[in-house]
Amino acid sequence: MLSVPPERSQPGATLDVLRAVDRVARDLGIDYFVLGATARDIVLYGVFGIDPDRGTQDVDLAVAVRDWSQFGLVKTALVATNDFSADPSTPHRLFYRDDELKKAHPLDLLPFGGVEDGSRRIVWPPELEVVMNVAGYREALAAAQEVEIAPSFIVRVASLPGLAILKLLAWKDRGIGDPRDAADLVTIMRRYGAAGNEDRLFGEEIGVLERVGFDTDLAGPRLLGKDAARILSQATRDEVIALLGDAGIVERLIKDMARAIRGVDDSISDVEALLAQFKAGLGAVPR
Repeated sequence: MLSVPPERSQPGATLDVLRAVDRVARDLGIDYFVLGATARDIVLYGVFGIDPDRGTQDVDLAVAVRDWSQFGLVKTALVATNDFSADPSTPHRLFYRDDELKKAHPLDLLPFGGVEDGSRRIVWPPELEVVMNVAGYREALAAAQEVEIAPSFIVRVASLPGLAILKLLAWKDRGIGDPRDAADLVTIMRRYGAAGNEDRLFGEEIGVLERVGFDTDLAGPRLLGKDAARILSQATRDEVIALLGDAGIVERLIKDMARAIRGVDDSISDVEALLAQFKAGLGAVPR
């Protein structure tokens, strides 16, 4: 199990939100895991002390439910605590009220499981206008890591390989104009080697290091792709490989990722190299 030392603990409001959701989820017998920028911060900064490059106040949680009625129970139970209010314009969003700071903190609850259609999408009732791709969520839940984020408080958090896949698919799903997921993806690729994987790269995964000429900057994203391939279903893996094989999509992805890199002379070339290694690692695990 991973753990976060007290000096790198999450902000108090984030912990309060997670504790409240954890109580409700346990009462209802529902599995959930932390994803999004919150998961990035917990693993990169909290566990490994690595600067995540950008901060967040949002909390993103994926909730495994059997149907929309059960998802409604989760929302109702959270609102009933009087710590949360629903956002009438966004079906998956609640706001946590921090009375001390007089500030509302967004909580995004993203359901998956029994609410998915055959294409691994969810279509929000009742208007059926909002569509979200939840490919990879089941795999990310299965591969989620237990992290003690505060004394005696343990939550399941998306692993970095699972988070990388979710970030990539979320970036595609959000459309043009929102580069946040691409920024997080390039951060994960650049930091993966240092995020507890040094011993692996010089040990059982030495082959990864050899294939990139012992360049640790390239070994990280290649190992990330390899680890992601290990947790993905064939359908999700095929979807990701197809996405990375689309020249137009990749060109836009590279530009969005490159904008997030500071202090590099040729960020486009750097990102191209990172993506090439990630894709190579993704295809390196036989099925």
